[in-house]
Amino acid sequence: MGVVLFIKVAIALVAGVAWAYGKLNAGSSGPVPAPLAATPPPAARRGRRPRPSAPKLSVEPPPAVPVAPVPAHLDETTLVVARPARAQSRLQFRGRAALRQAIVAREVLGPPLSLRTPRF
Repeated sequence: MGVVLFIKVAIALVAGVAWAYGKLNAGSSGPVPAPLAATPPPAARRGRRPRPSAPKLSVEPPPAVPVAPVPAHLDETTLVVARPARAQSRLQFRGRAALRQAIVAREVLGPPLSLRTPRF
């Protein structure tokens, strides 16, 4: 175990010395890299083609739709829905009723298509 630790310390020491040497020589006057050549301007993008103008439609008021009279036996209190239809359908798939429904559906409809034997 001591040998492995010694090798790791030696590698870290060499890397540290190389890093410090690189930092010290960075400020020296070495070869200056040439500036990048000017690149050509980018190609112009293609613009969108103009769409053909839509034909002018004459603005006419829609024909008046006759309003059906509300039946006498219905008023505002009877038209109020107590629960949305979604909430009632969720109860249908809970508990024993859901299991019974699934069993009946399996008997009536048969197994799923993925479990049926292929017909030729």
